[in-house]
Amino acid sequence: FVSRETFENLCVFHKTLVKWQNSINLISKDSVKNIWERHFLDSAQLYKYVRGIKGNIFDFGSGAGFPGLVLAIMGKKNIHLVESDQKKCVFLKEIAMLTNVDITIHNCRIENLSNIDVDLITCRALAPLNKLVDYVEIFVSKSLKEKKNYPKLLFLKGKSYNEELLELSKNKKIYFKDYPSLTDKYGKILYISKIEKLDTKYEK
Repeated sequence: FVSRETFENLCVFHKTLVKWQNSINLISKDSVKNIWERHFLDSAQLYKYVRGIKGNIFDFGSGAGFPGLVLAIMGKKNIHLVESDQKKCVFLKEIAMLTNVDITIHNCRIENLSNIDVDLITCRALAPLNKLVDYVEIFVSKSLKEKKNYPKLLFLKGKSYNEELLELSKNKKIYFKDYPSLTDKYGKILYISKIEKLDTKYEK
């Protein structure tokens, strides 16, 4: 459940998205009719996993604002939206203005993002797990010389979840928990606390 003010802001988000969808492709056409479940609820279910995070949260490949902007409207602070498409960034700025939400928008590719200390990275429907971890490692490698903690990762994954985890586990050791998705019976919420490279040298 959310407050009346939060719900009203989500309604503003929805109405504006539908209007913009006529001119730029923000979400897939087949999901417009089921937008509340497919996009808003799908994003909102992550709130309980992020509400305890004190530092910066980065949403990689924000697109139309899912999940990052939804979480910000629900009250989460220190959210950074990362989106390379300039038109989508204009849309995100409009929603932030209309809903009076304080967010930071980075109009750039993930690999060009300057390093900022971050506690958690979230992502939805951007790329396979291997590629997502590559993006994270490129970002983290830009850290200053002092050791920074590896950020937690919170990803919404679909039915290819098991195959993607198996592929990643071939060269990485992953410390994670998974939770069922409220909106996709085949989907999972993947919470990764740590990733380590496997030693590829094996003793006979």
